[in-house]
Amino acid sequence: MYTPFPLILCYHAVGSALPSGLSVPVETLDRQLSLLRRRGYVGLTFAESEQRRLARTLDKRTVVVTFDDGFASTLLAKPVLEEAGFPATVFVPTHFIDTGGPLSYAARNTPELSYEDELRPLTWEQLGRLRDGGWEIGSHTVNHSRLPELSDADLVHELEVSRSTIEQRFGRCETIAYPYGLADARVAVAAQRVGYLAGCTLTAGHRVDERFRRARVGLYPFDTGLRLRAKFSPTFRSVRRTRLAGLAQFARAHVRPGSTEPVGGRPLDADTDSESP
Repeated sequence: MYTPFPLILCYHAVGSALPSGLSVPVETLDRQLSLLRRRGYVGLTFAESEQRRLARTLDKRTVVVTFDDGFASTLLAKPVLEEAGFPATVFVPTHFIDTGGPLSYAARNTPELSYEDELRPLTWEQLGRLRDGGWEIGSHTVNHSRLPELSDADLVHELEVSRSTIEQRFGRCETIAYPYGLADARVAVAAQRVGYLAGCTLTAGHRVDERFRRARVGLYPFDTGLRLRAKFSPTFRSVRRTRLAGLAQFARAHVRPGSTEPVGGRPLDADTDSESP
């Protein structure tokens, strides 16, 4: 039976010392993906998944592994993905790749210089090697801005310039992950008009799951054991599409409105308080 809901995962840094909870140890990443492999999941890039959803040929157990931000440590995930037999999609903010400057927005309240190595972005050459290995290179905008807060002109600039920059490098840029997981209806419409195939968010509630606001499941260092199995469970994902999940999302947003800081040592996960950068 055809299912319209692949399991779309979101990672950030891999195996680094970042204190924000964004970095997953290589061993944890391996355990998480090995579990999916044992359960018979088929891996696709985000663009491939969307193309098969449109054609209604998506495998019942499909996983899409994505990495936001373009941390240089993403390279540590490549052998793990190869072992699992999964490709991946990495979403990059093009300004930081162009300049090679640290991904400063990921430092949060931590002194940036203390984690200079961990905040390094991938280079275009490294991204090219990932692309040659079957990965998809997608957009994470130009400057990693909060898109719903931008003017129409600035919004189009962030969406259009990042897409054209990647397209010039690699021949195509079909998908986008919105910074901070945030995209309202205006952002989704703008992404479609610019020419993307699809876009993805990162929120607690998955009640909105449109082609330009696809829901993802964020994975972090503490996602092990029963917690991990719950996140992978179709039942859990169904609950996240209910009104109850929407109410939980609302409550989190009002506990610490506008923040992206971890609460209780764990990243937030809501429409107005996204899980991560």
